[in-house]
Amino acid sequence: MKKTVLVLIAAALAVSSLGCFHLFPPRVNLERMGTIGLVEFRSEAKGNIASYATRIFLEVMLKSQPAARIKELGREEDVLREIGADRFTQDALAAVGSRYGVDTVILGTLEISNIRPRVDVLSIITTLRVSADIEAVLSARLLDLGDGTTVWAGTAHDRESVGQVSVVKGGGVIFDAQDPERAYGPMLRDLVLRATRDFQWR
Repeated sequence: MKKTVLVLIAAALAVSSLGCFHLFPPRVNLERMGTIGLVEFRSEAKGNIASYATRIFLEVMLKSQPAARIKELGREEDVLREIGADRFTQDALAAVGSRYGVDTVILGTLEISNIRPRVDVLSIITTLRVSADIEAVLSARLLDLGDGTTVWAGTAHDRESVGQVSVVKGGGVIFDAQDPERAYGPMLRDLVLRATRDFQWR
């Protein structure tokens, strides 16, 4: 009998604790940012890794806050060319707002360094591709196009192994995987999730 009472008390406490559990809202409410322009992340790395990072960034934002209004603007050089500027000054940012009909804009970079290819003779013979250890830093900021102020910034760093990269003459590496999700998706997803914690329920 006593054992049954103890079990019932434990069950009641468990149910009570579940009733008290709740999530905290994101620190940054993207709905309040109006229509957000997303410029493809800039990177010195050759290939499709930066564009894929931008795609994952968009997915994470929309999964975190489905009501956010986000407009993809394309590559940074194309956006600048469209507004007749060579860099994002305050005047250029205002022009972005007028040209694309956005209230805020997200600019980001993906820095890849310390690339160390893992040479596998069989992989080179069969696929002409190798895996590589890299260091990656993803940085992004959200700018108000009205006055150019930065209203949010996030950064994440990681060292990870990625696959399906091409090694060119001189030791250079091109991130041109035919399946980018499998090749470097997990690393990029982790970077984006850590950089955008302020957008997520927690």
